[in-house]
Amino acid sequence: MILKGDLITKADAQSAYFSSYDGKYTIMDNLDQREDPVIYAREEIYNSEYVYVTVVLRGTLRLIVSGTRIEMKANEYLAVMPCMSVTVEESRCTFFTFLTSSYLMADIYKRTNVLNRLHYEAFKFRHVRFTPEKIAIMLECYKRIKREHQQEDYPRKEVVLRAYLGAYVAKFYSLLGGTEPVNYVKNSRQYAFFNEFLKLLNQYHKEERAVQFYAKTLGITPKYLSTIVHKYTNLTASQAIDQYVVYAIKQTLYNNEYNMDYGQYRD
Repeated sequence: MILKGDLITKADAQSAYFSSYDGKYTIMDNLDQREDPVIYAREEIYNSEYVYVTVVLRGTLRLIVSGTRIEMKANEYLAVMPCMSVTVEESRCTFFTFLTSSYLMADIYKRTNVLNRLHYEAFKFRHVRFTPEKIAIMLECYKRIKREHQQEDYPRKEVVLRAYLGAYVAKFYSLLGGTEPVNYVKNSRQYAFFNEFLKLLNQYHKEERAVQFYAKTLGITPKYLSTIVHKYTNLTASQAIDQYVVYAIKQTLYNNEYNMDYGQYRD
């Protein structure tokens, strides 16, 4: 399960099932392999613009996400938002995963009446434990997406893929009640500052790119802001601002292109 140049490549997929549609929807799993196959270690890859979701069915998957070491066990879900780096450590597990371009995921959130927090959730990840019964439901949703990927391309294939992925997103949020999130936040005050920084960044990144501006607005020193940002992203505040600006520009360009392309499907 490797991010390489923002996409999983077939060479990296080893013997797992792999499929990608136009670089916008990429999925992979090793559901057909016996036991829990080895996932080989891969170096850190930066994910600049994809929502990256994986579910472990059996075994253990070891990752480092922007400096945070993660161990995913059976029946656990992980979503990595854009602007995060991912390192895969050697593991043994059975999994399924997919990447979706963040601008398309934002459209899916909107159409499924899920609050669109993608901009606020850049530089973040979510690790959740589900019951086996809930994971089985999510697996069935994934298999529908996989079957559509396996179909030969046709003019409205992306529309159908988006509909199936929308169903997956809606089902995920419907199953969240009673789940157990894995908490990696050890200082709630610092995390509150971090969240406020992301909100300010989303609001002012077009005009303000100086660390001093965001630190002053938060009422803290630039050095302390960089300490906080590094804790949750493994980047300095200046690096985080620069990467977010690139991410936001790409989203604007992709949204403009997507809206023009998608217009051909509208009545």
